[in-house]
Amino acid sequence: MTITQDYIDAETAGKIKPVELYHIWTEGGEHWYYTSGDAELTYPSDGPMEDRKPYIPATLQRSMVKYNSQLEATECAIQAGYVENPVLKYIAINPIEIIWVSIMRLHRDQVPLEPSVVFLGQIKSVSFKGVAAEIQCVGFEKFLNMPVPVFRYQINCNHRLFDDGCKLVKSPTYKVTTIVTLDTTLTQLTAADFATFPNGYFIGGSVEYERLPPKSPGTEKRTIIAHAGDTITMAYMMTDLEDDDSVDAYPGCDRRAETCRDKFLTNNIEHFLGFPFIPKENPAIVLP
Repeated sequence: MTITQDYIDAETAGKIKPVELYHIWTEGGEHWYYTSGDAELTYPSDGPMEDRKPYIPATLQRSMVKYNSQLEATECAIQAGYVENPVLKYIAINPIEIIWVSIMRLHRDQVPLEPSVVFLGQIKSVSFKGVAAEIQCVGFEKFLNMPVPVFRYQINCNHRLFDDGCKLVKSPTYKVTTIVTLDTTLTQLTAADFATFPNGYFIGGSVEYERLPPKSPGTEKRTIIAHAGDTITMAYMMTDLEDDDSVDAYPGCDRRAETCRDKFLTNNIEHFLGFPFIPKENPAIVLP
């Protein structure tokens, strides 16, 4: 993005404090727009109406962006008062989806609004300090430096359950829709339908909840870390889930060959991309 002289002059004048725009989105298609300013801001301020997004004030601030030797943005920390907003709380409790973050900086008195991109990356981890959360983000450059190819010679399958290589159809074949009740921690869900499957069937899978009006529309997803009888346990609570709400639960896979062969409705071993017979020891260096 090219910065004009007007923007440079506003930055160097020091008379008006700039604001920042936070665009947060998931690969599932949910988008949230926030500003660090004290008033709602629409950006872009001109152009087609469908492209204009309202950025609402939120308790967000960031650390200094860290750069590597090539002056590429690599890390940034965002402090969020997550208890004051359900979306910030959703982010703070570390959901299962990959979440992207874009931070732009602009001066509200400029016409038209002209932002500069400060940071683009993904949320890496979340830590808590009292009623606030610190969100650690890694820059997009991290993904340009990842090793290729991504497949490895390993015992476990290289595919993820329900991805294009796995070939199993997630929905409706393996979707379990049921009404649940919650325990006091809000992480354990109980439903008679869960007991119709062997213990552990849902471990490593996910539970999804579609929020409907008057709640804020959207889908929440959580990893399932335990399953016994009629109860599953989520890694983190869901923001708006209540007793007698309907959820969709999906099984998990530990990526072992025998699981691929025996667990699912059809023997899926022909799509297994692991190497279970790799020697555990290097025969070239093992002494007789």
